[in-house]
Amino acid sequence: MITVINEIKQENEWRQKDFANMKFLYSEISNELQPLFLRMTIPYLYAHWEGFALDSLRKVVNYFNKLKLQHKDVKINLFVLSLNDKFNFLKTKQSFSQKCEFSENFLQSLQNDLKFDKKNINTKSNLRFDVLTELCEIFGFELNKFDQFKRDLDQFVNIRNSIAHGENSYVLDIENFEKYLNLVNELMFQLQTEIEIYLSEKKYLKQNEVQNTNK
Repeated sequence: MITVINEIKQENEWRQKDFANMKFLYSEISNELQPLFLRMTIPYLYAHWEGFALDSLRKVVNYFNKLKLQHKDVKINLFVLSLNDKFNFLKTKQSFSQKCEFSENFLQSLQNDLKFDKKNINTKSNLRFDVLTELCEIFGFELNKFDQFKRDLDQFVNIRNSIAHGENSYVLDIENFEKYLNLVNELMFQLQTEIEIYLSEKKYLKQNEVQNTNK
């Protein structure tokens, strides 16, 4: 567990160096190029936010696989995550024999160690607050810790989408850049903190769910 947390912290650290370099570059380029540079920073900052979230959560999933968890050990949300591909099988109309096959696979999963596929951690290439909410529900993170970021995060992703699609309606200044750089910093730190508490307190285990209910 300590190894996972340290790896996530290292992911955050190299991104902090990138942010410092972005500030330095802005101070070095000509006034004429600064507006263009500021527009370019928004998609880049977003890439850091999505990249950090994806990488961190996939590290958590890999950690779960090493623990060799079983369905009786974990809370229902993680059990469902481990079965994500099997549930996808039900999206289309199935024959009776296919339903039997699904049932066999499902029952087998109750006896085997749970397998978590990192590809099931999906930011939908659009890590707005509603997507962040879904990820928090999947793992069982405390969503209220992120509530303060809702408005700014959605605004940030909207601007990123507009710039990424070639729109030219946003004129950004250094205050905008600093605002969204700080936002990404705070989001990454909050996610890192939440994961650290989640793993250290083993909040993914069913026994902790029972303990919290009895408090």
